[in-house]
Amino acid sequence: MNRILFVDDEVPILEGLKNVLRGERKRWAMTFVDSGKAALELLAAEQFDVIVTDLRMPGMNGLDLLRQVRQSHPQLARVVLSGSTDLDRAAEASTVAHQTLTKPCEAEALRNVVDRALRVQSLLVNDTLRQIVCSSGTLPSAPRMYQALTTAFADPNADAKRIAGIVEQDVGMSSRVLKFANSAYFGSAQRISTIQAAVVRLGTSAVRHLALTFEVLGAWGGGRAAASFERLERHSLLTARIARKLASGREQADIGFAAGLLHDVGKLVLMSSRAEPFASAIETARRRNIPLQTAEAGVLGATHAEVGAYLLGLWDLPHSIVEPVALHHVRAPGQAGTDIAAVVALANLLAHESLEWADADGERADLDDVEDIARLREVARAEASDLHDAGGR
Repeated sequence: MNRILFVDDEVPILEGLKNVLRGERKRWAMTFVDSGKAALELLAAEQFDVIVTDLRMPGMNGLDLLRQVRQSHPQLARVVLSGSTDLDRAAEASTVAHQTLTKPCEAEALRNVVDRALRVQSLLVNDTLRQIVCSSGTLPSAPRMYQALTTAFADPNADAKRIAGIVEQDVGMSSRVLKFANSAYFGSAQRISTIQAAVVRLGTSAVRHLALTFEVLGAWGGGRAAASFERLERHSLLTARIARKLASGREQADIGFAAGLLHDVGKLVLMSSRAEPFASAIETARRRNIPLQTAEAGVLGATHAEVGAYLLGLWDLPHSIVEPVALHHVRAPGQAGTDIAAVVALANLLAHESLEWADADGERADLDDVEDIARLREVARAEASDLHDAGGR
């Protein structure tokens, strides 16, 4: 049975939580405490899966509590309940919390958030994996621009002007959006010069996921191993474009693009937080001529696909994206179609083959037994050429 720890200094709120969550007692073992100090004492003695805390508490506030929890119990999923007057503090809490809910919170919304956190944990129960992801500083919190764009896209009244306003808050992101909107990568010869027009051309899915990779790369790339980060980004862009071509239907193509763009995000985590072991795994894969993920499992106890899927799950991305990230090496690649996990797996191999990076990161592309491989390789080469024209080489 999963164990959930609730923390709030207001006893009536704790009693209210007990009442509205009474129906979950067969699924969850719930404990309620009224201070951060009591929560830390309990965590030192017992094991929990999720902590849900208020922000405004006397003595130790929720933000300080979660900072300590992140350091001493990185395997816990961390959820914040924030009052409407705590918006600034809630924004700060997003750097240590995996999910944030506004008080008063509907019971169903709280159930859903806790369930999502538990599903992510049940997907990958490897303690090493959980520590790799959850102890990496602020990395498990979704980047703020991505969060802002996701909120805006959920509003049916949001238009291109509003989206452009969010993008324009960051010079680097603005330049990226204009670059790709004007490149052969997105298939248009007509030049545009405004962020709003670029948003219209690229579409909301592409803008949101470009924002995510931009912020992730910016946070983790820095001055460290710049060439490796740039190479990884180019591979991800090419995989996304190939996956979009191979998928059936517009909706599946959009999902394939997003999943392809994010499929190797686990490598970014490892390159940043486990640089030496990850380099050792790459060297082992080369020396023994084995798949990189096999070497990662032996050296790190987890693969980059598992790390990436766990991270994206914590960021509350949909299962339709998390699954292909988790399975882009596990599931045998197949023909183009509606199975996005198979599409992304195939696109990943085609991208590696097209860019000839086998010796760079230990990945190997074995495609000879794939049906209609000659045509698929032509698709991949055409997309690689577009990537070159976009300045992505």
